[in-house]
Amino acid sequence: MVTRENIEHIAKLARLDFSNAEYEKLTQDMNNVLGYIDQLKELDVSDVAPLENINEAQEKNVFRADVSAPCLSTEEALKNAPKAADGYFLVPKVIEQVKKDAAIVDLEDEEI
Repeated sequence: MVTRENIEHIAKLARLDFSNAEYEKLTQDMNNVLGYIDQLKELDVSDVAPLENINEAQEKNVFRADVSAPCLSTEEALKNAPKAADGYFLVPKVIEQVKKDAAIVDLEDEEI
């Protein structure tokens, strides 16, 4: 049986915080899951062969054949690009900046 203390311990390890109502609900839900597993344990599966790989249940390959095909040329790939130069897509620089001592510093320059 799962107790509230178990849920609180798991929440602490995961750095999660819940209200009292949420702790009670999670405790109840976990006990319901374990009860369902106990019901499944009661089933007689002695005549059921274990399934080691989900793909074994399929009789044929449902995926397309892996056939080599010509790739797009650089020009063709870039023809609809809003901006391109020297064979590359041009995109806006996306670097988060923070204010530090009235100066803007790129986070990539920060030591971690």
